[in-house]
Amino acid sequence: MDGYLGNVYRLIVQQPARGGNYRFTLGGAIRLNSEENGGKMELGEGLTRWTIRIALALLFFCCAGRQLAGEDRRWQTLERLLWPLGCGFFLTHIAAAIHFFHHDSQAEAYADIARQTQEALGAAVGEGLYVNYLMAIVWTADAAWLALAPQSYRRRSGWIEAAVLCFFLFIAFNGLVIFKSGWLRVFGIAATLVVAASAGWRAWQKTERKV
Repeated sequence: MDGYLGNVYRLIVQQPARGGNYRFTLGGAIRLNSEENGGKMELGEGLTRWTIRIALALLFFCCAGRQLAGEDRRWQTLERLLWPLGCGFFLTHIAAAIHFFHHDSQAEAYADIARQTQEALGAAVGEGLYVNYLMAIVWTADAAWLALAPQSYRRRSGWIEAAVLCFFLFIAFNGLVIFKSGWLRVFGIAATLVVAASAGWRAWQKTERKV
């Protein structure tokens, strides 16, 4: 963990912005090159970039909103729409990245993630590809639960909610802060802090009610 945190500090504080464009992933970043296949690559790059940006923006918004809004009915109605929508953008992002940048090859995606992780963290780890797939499965199941059985979803155990929230935030933080630079990195740090502060505020509110 010390090595991971040390690399996080180096990337955020010490290392200047890296050149090149990267696709989001926990275990690495896929370098994007819009000149490889002309217009098709430009379309693929745009689709891959903006689907993940929208997905993560909706993820942060919903995670913070459910902490701040609590039992507000209007928020619950809105979230029931936005949470599955964010999941849909995330699934589209994964499909676009694999198709446009890896020619539908899992082996190519794994190898590229390993190379980029080596550059960022000093360890060639391609398993981040499977963590992305795990996130897709968890988000899909969670979104389906909310959409199909909202009352059951709202009554679920607090540890399930906390585990899902922490898992998503960890992946989003890595994708935006470790493997991005510039305004995306700033956004990732700020959004993570907002969600963490929102969760802290909700916990404090619950404690106050019990007193």
